[in-house]
Amino acid sequence: MSAVTTTPFGKDIDVRPRRGATRRPGAPRPGAARPSQGRKAARRRFRLNVSWRAALILGVVVMTLGGGAIAGYALWKSGAIEDGKAWFEGVKKRVTGFSPFPLEDVTVEGRKHVTKDAVLKALNAARGDSLLTIDLHGARERLERIEWVEHAAVERRWPDTIHVALRERQAVALWQSKTAAAGAAAEYILIDRTGRKVRTVDPAESSVRLLLAGEGAPEQVAGLFLLLQDVKPIADRLRSAVFVGQRRWNLILDGGLQIRLPEEGAGEALKRVLELDRSDQLLSRDLSVIDLRLPDRITLRRAGAPDPLSSVGARPEPAPPSPPAATGGPAKPPVAKPPATQPAPDGKPRGGQKT
Repeated sequence: MSAVTTTPFGKDIDVRPRRGATRRPGAPRPGAARPSQGRKAARRRFRLNVSWRAALILGVVVMTLGGGAIAGYALWKSGAIEDGKAWFEGVKKRVTGFSPFPLEDVTVEGRKHVTKDAVLKALNAARGDSLLTIDLHGARERLERIEWVEHAAVERRWPDTIHVALRERQAVALWQSKTAAAGAAAEYILIDRTGRKVRTVDPAESSVRLLLAGEGAPEQVAGLFLLLQDVKPIADRLRSAVFVGQRRWNLILDGGLQIRLPEEGAGEALKRVLELDRSDQLLSRDLSVIDLRLPDRITLRRAGAPDPLSSVGARPEPAPPSPPAATGGPAKPPVAKPPATQPAPDGKPRGGQKT
């Protein structure tokens, strides 16, 4: 067969395959006319592409989902789901009940202020529960949320005991957060050595002796104790302290003696007071104020003497916190009596009063 053909148009066409060229199976040869595609051929191809297996699987899935929905609705209406849940809980309880390590005892170490009920509630466990099912990590976190607890440790002690070790916060001062106003009582909060506010208490029921006042005093209580550790005679007599302007302290000793410390060098100023007390019995004298705010001098004021700065319009010093009354409320201020009217030398009353 000749590789060159003659078309009706008079042109030669080379029908030999080119080197390296490939032809799909069923594809027309080069130069051959393409078969026409009609609607019947396209419809036949679509029917052949849709597999009967896929249609069968789709039908099974639809029937399964529909049947499951109908069955679930029927079970819900009949109450069988609730019965199944109760049955499952009963089986779970019987399985844990047969545990070889049932809880029989809870021991607590270091408990002073924390109640027994608070510990048991934090453990979230009851007698007979398996030691294997108790969440020790969660119990420790719940215990440390109790206001008095600083640190907690929970451990299993085989075969039947849970042991709890607590480190409680030590309240070192009573902070007067709100001063007594007209018709309102002062609020007192226990704070620990780090300045954490533990709880609001009635001061009549608290055994804490040190009373603090002033904004920001709880955050500075650690620095106050550090300041007093080298002046033990003053620390033993300390009854209250006022944090003034969030920058310095006024110390009030027993007997009402007030020591006004400077903003800087407060430790050295207190040591100077101790030296004067050893040589001249400064703390035993009849004084109301020892002012150490000036670096080069010490100002003393006798008990009962007025403040000289108040006469020149200077800003008055904040009053020390009033000690809490036995009932826990604020002390009532004394009522000022009106001045008595003195008669004039002629026997007539003064001020134009009528007789």
